[in-house]
Amino acid sequence: MHFGYKSYVIRLYGIKSLKEKRSISKRLQNDLRKSFNASVVESGKHDSKDWLEISVGMLANSLGELESLFQSVEKRVTGNGFDVTKIDTEIW
Repeated sequence: MHFGYKSYVIRLYGIKSLKEKRSISKRLQNDLRKSFNASVVESGKHDSKDWLEISVGMLANSLGELESLFQSVEKRVTGNGFDVTKIDTEIW
């Protein structure tokens, strides 16, 4: 069994309020939860309208499977038009 998490720091443009940011964050979190059966949380940059930090945690039977899942998550995040500026990874 392998566990890993990735944190994505995303630059947001044109956001006028924290309420609007939360709406974007919730939509992304729900999409990732449903699509990948992952644990997803907004892990940082809570008071910034320009930045969003999302962390995704997943469990898999093999290291290869876990890495494949994270590649799919990254494609989903960047495919939604988000500007990902930093990715931190931990895998056990």
